[in-house]
Amino acid sequence: MLKRVFFSIILPLGCLVGAIFILFTINTTYPKAANDSIPTIFIHGYRGTDRSLHGMIRRFDQKYDWATESLTVNVSPDGDISTTGTYNKNEKNPLINIVFEDNRATLPQQSMWTKKVMSYLQKNYNIKKFNAVGHSMGGGAWVAYLASYEKNKSYPQVNKIVFLAVPFYPEEYVNGDQQVDIKNANNVHAKFADKMAKVLPKNTEIMIVGGNLEDGSNSDGEVKLDSVLYGQKLFAHQKVVTHVIKGSKATHSSMHESALVDKYVGQFLWGAEIKN
Repeated sequence: MLKRVFFSIILPLGCLVGAIFILFTINTTYPKAANDSIPTIFIHGYRGTDRSLHGMIRRFDQKYDWATESLTVNVSPDGDISTTGTYNKNEKNPLINIVFEDNRATLPQQSMWTKKVMSYLQKNYNIKKFNAVGHSMGGGAWVAYLASYEKNKSYPQVNKIVFLAVPFYPEEYVNGDQQVDIKNANNVHAKFADKMAKVLPKNTEIMIVGGNLEDGSNSDGEVKLDSVLYGQKLFAHQKVVTHVIKGSKATHSSMHESALVDKYVGQFLWGAEIKN
């Protein structure tokens, strides 16, 4: 009788408990991240929406417990600012998502909206230092903002910067999503690099992540890797680390959905050491 009870009830129950323990151990254990009050602010790419970078933000908060999802800042086509969520500077690594309702606006327009948002964040939340994350054209918006306002103490100053699949050749922003060749490109590039050398401190840490599908295009399907890696020349006076994601999954839109990219960003921003 006892033997029958053991095999029919106790043994299966023990196996179930063991399986649950293993699942929890495997799926919920992630490395700890440094607890800092510096917020990280995200800007999506061309034609992006509030959902573009929200998945990454949610994973950093709910999956890895590296940071805290706080504000979403919406900018209307007229430049009006509204927010959802709450911001608490004492929370662990606050995350802020900037969303442009007119997601096909030109880079100069996005730069002006970014300026307005950053002024708003400083005045309303006393944010004076921040980490920046930009995907695609969102990285261009950050570059334009930094070039104009990084040394202006009326605006928050950047701490670390993450560029995900960002095209750095200036001519790629001339006409929205259409790449345009300009005759004096080399001169434009040189002036761009000189400008960044003057406005960004040499100790500014920058991470650049690009994709190569390895299908002969030398791109992530939308942005040439050469343009992404040009950031090394643009920020030649800063501390730059680069990563290239390779293979069929290295698409432009997957840069903010990749577990490997999550790992790189977590390590870079908050020191979350992950074993390979």
